[in-house]
Amino acid sequence: MYEKTKDITDNMPTNPPTNERHRRQPTPELLAELHAVVRHAKKVRVIIYGNPDPDALASAWALKTLIESDTRQVVIGYTGAVGRPENASMIRRLHVPVSPVSEGEAKDADIIAIVDAQPQFFKDFTLPRCDIVIDHHPPLVETPVAFSDIRPHYLATCSIMTEYLKAAGVKLTRRLASALYYGIKTDSRHFLGDLGQGDTEALKALKGKADTDIVKSIEFSQFSKETLDYFSIALVRRRFAKGVMFAHLGPVPVSDVCVQVADFLIRVSNVEWALVTGVVGDTLVVVFRNDGLKKDAGHLARTAFGDTGSAGGHMSMGRAEIAGRSLPDGLRLTDNAGIERYVLGSLAQVNPAFKAVLRAVKAR
Repeated sequence: MYEKTKDITDNMPTNPPTNERHRRQPTPELLAELHAVVRHAKKVRVIIYGNPDPDALASAWALKTLIESDTRQVVIGYTGAVGRPENASMIRRLHVPVSPVSEGEAKDADIIAIVDAQPQFFKDFTLPRCDIVIDHHPPLVETPVAFSDIRPHYLATCSIMTEYLKAAGVKLTRRLASALYYGIKTDSRHFLGDLGQGDTEALKALKGKADTDIVKSIEFSQFSKETLDYFSIALVRRRFAKGVMFAHLGPVPVSDVCVQVADFLIRVSNVEWALVTGVVGDTLVVVFRNDGLKKDAGHLARTAFGDTGSAGGHMSMGRAEIAGRSLPDGLRLTDNAGIERYVLGSLAQVNPAFKAVLRAVKAR
């Protein structure tokens, strides 16, 4: 990893996968294709990869609403755990029909659908099959599935699903509309991201249907008292140089702690990049945020860490997860200083913006 010298754009596909054709088709045509795929299915499982976030939860719920029938059961499951308090609050307050799913349970479905993810994301959960993919992350590789709609120009999968529901003439309940609205709000960083036409049209369709009071109450559940300790650690350990704010938290109970701290640090004056790392069990988690000005966090994550672990994201948000066994020889997850140098050294090889904070860490 220390020898990486390729530019961040090296991982950008020169020829988009053929699945990209779907996003150029009118939504009514896609809707017909989707219904054709599930026509004979008796049981569909919609699987959310990892810890469910608002965009994934609401998108899965929308797909269930779209394709469930008197003769077809649609069950939503997540492979990780509900980590963030506001996500637990969303499930509870809006009565989102979701529960954990095991690999064994996934095998009992006629059709398996993935929302807000792609099959390549599943590193620690074996999918018995994959038939449907609806996502807004950049496509990694061509995926041979029956139905695929991947639209990286949308900020949220919820925007895509709102478009489907509108095309199907589905009358939205207030709870589902609130979930979709909240999903778009979180993935657009409270509408600070570069909302495209699809996202804007989705918000228009949800206006007046979503209960913004419930959404606000969910947002007020953002932090647990235990999480506050990690903000203290971040403030003590933080390093700032040339627009980059970095903090290594050491051991954390769930990866979402790193996300919450990064979301906080990117709001600090003159911060262009917020980088937060932590160790969850035997895995190093690296979370990126940026100010959205001509930067690409997803490609940065993939270029720096894609060969070592799971990495990806969007223009303003990125993430990598690296198993301890995949770290350079001799580097342990308990070596905080070594982890800091490894992460920043890998990033500095890709993007010179991280060289100054690397020097600051080395000089400590």
